[in-house]
Amino acid sequence: MTIIRPEKRPPAAARHQKNTPSSGALTADVIAEEVRNSIVSGEIPLGTAMTEKSMVAQYGVSRATVREVMQYLIAEGYLARRPYHSAYVRAFSSKEIRDLLEARELLEVHAGLQSINADANAKARLRRALTDYLTSFDEEDLAESSRRHRDLHVALVGMTGNDRLMRQEEQLMIDSSLVVAVIDARRDDVDKMKRMHTQLVDAFLDGDQQLSARLVREHLDMVHRAALEELDAVELAKD
Repeated sequence: MTIIRPEKRPPAAARHQKNTPSSGALTADVIAEEVRNSIVSGEIPLGTAMTEKSMVAQYGVSRATVREVMQYLIAEGYLARRPYHSAYVRAFSSKEIRDLLEARELLEVHAGLQSINADANAKARLRRALTDYLTSFDEEDLAESSRRHRDLHVALVGMTGNDRLMRQEEQLMIDSSLVVAVIDARRDDVDKMKRMHTQLVDAFLDGDQQLSARLVREHLDMVHRAALEELDAVELAKD
C-alpha cells in the first residue's frame, strides 16, 4: 500500500541552524515551523486569514516561498483554502470535531476487534510506529511529532490488514491534526500521552479485543472533551 504524505523534512533544530542570518533568507521549512507553533500556541487564532502579501512582508521572502509554506500547512491540516480566497487557519465547530472523532472511533474500535488476527508484518509496523512516536517527544519539531502520531494511529488500523481503512484513517488523522496538536501543546501532559498510547498498542498486540475497544473509546473521549474545552476557550476569548 502506498500512502501519500507531505515530504518528510529534517528536525526543526537542524533547519533553523541552516538558516541563521549569515546563511541568507529563511526557507519554507523554517517559516512553516514558526507558523505551526504560533497557531498551536494561540498567537495566531483559529480562523485567521493568512495572505501571501502579509507573509511576504513579515518574513521578507518571495511569494514562491510563501506559497510553499502554505502548501505544507494545507497538506498537514493546519490551513485551509477556499476557491478565490486567501488561505486561513482551520477552525472547527463542535459538530466537526464530533464527526471526526466518531469516524476515528469506528475505524479504531474495528481494528481493535480485528487485532487478534493481525499478521507479523502489521504487528512489527505497529511496534516501530510506537517507538518512533515515543522518541518524538524528545525532538522540538511539531510537524515530525504530528506525523509520527498520525503514523501510529494508521498502524493501529493497519492491524486489520485493510489498506482502504488505513487510507481513511490517515485522512481523518490529517483532518484532526490541528485539534490534537493544540490539545497536546496546551496541556503538555507528555507522560500521560506516552502511557495511554503504550497501553493501547500493547492491547492491540496482545489481541485483547475488549481492552483494545475500551482503550480506544477512552482515548477518543478524552480527546473530544479536551477539544471542546479548547473550543469554548476560543469562543470566550472572542467575547
